[in-house]
Amino acid sequence: MSGQEIDSERLLFLRDQVGLIHSEQYPDIAADLLVDGHDSPALRELAGHPRNDPQGTRDLWFQVRDELGKPFEDDGTARRTVVRHWLQQIVDGILDPYTGANLILGLAWFALGQPAVLNPLVADRDFWEELPERRDKIQRDLLDDARIILASW
Repeated sequence: MSGQEIDSERLLFLRDQVGLIHSEQYPDIAADLLVDGHDSPALRELAGHPRNDPQGTRDLWFQVRDELGKPFEDDGTARRTVVRHWLQQIVDGILDPYTGANLILGLAWFALGQPAVLNPLVADRDFWEELPERRDKIQRDLLDDARIILASW
């Protein structure tokens, strides 16, 4: 990530913003935030809130964001940041390249207007289904794509 890791707390809120966190997860996330030293009235309430109340957890989550000073960011910035995180995970060997490419295609490629910088990754991902006999090479190509995109984006 050009020499700097994304703050895990910011990533959490960005992942939520782009729809990667479900409302039933909010109470557990709130409890984790409390353990990590964050505190607010809504955060304490959410940590003990029933998971089977999606509207209630969502409403409390918005209050938590407000009380902790975690506003929503520009959608494009949020998606690009999450994509860069996934690209870094691919490069670091934490995220399988094909899985990462699918995540990036699903979350960001269309939503960001099909940025040309991601085209090699999307194209190589498409070869996965078309050329199953070349999947080992395609995995390596996806890893190389992730490295190149990180360096240039």
